[in-house]
Amino acid sequence: MSETAARLQSQNEEMVKSLETLREQRRKLEERINAQEHQRQKIRKDIEELQRTLAELDGSITANERKLSECTKCLTETESGYSKVVETLELLLLSAKEKSSNIKKD
Repeated sequence: MSETAARLQSQNEEMVKSLETLREQRRKLEERINAQEHQRQKIRKDIEELQRTLAELDGSITANERKLSECTKCLTETESGYSKVVETLELLLLSAKEKSSNIKKD
């Protein structure tokens, strides 16, 4: 009977060790999962912040592109008008020189 009791005691000790090992593995896995969940939450928060920043940039780019288009249109119209003024001024100057030259001849 003492041999049976010794075997039972030995198996009981192995069972306790196995349970302790399993508990330790479970604890480590729980810690790893908690750390990964924390990391996932941080990444999601970062993604949300980046998405907000991206949306703001998209809006800003759209507004600035509209302003650029208006500015380009204004510049083109102004340059065209200025060229016409210069052409008119050249014609006026040419006409004034011709009239001045004709006055001197008379």
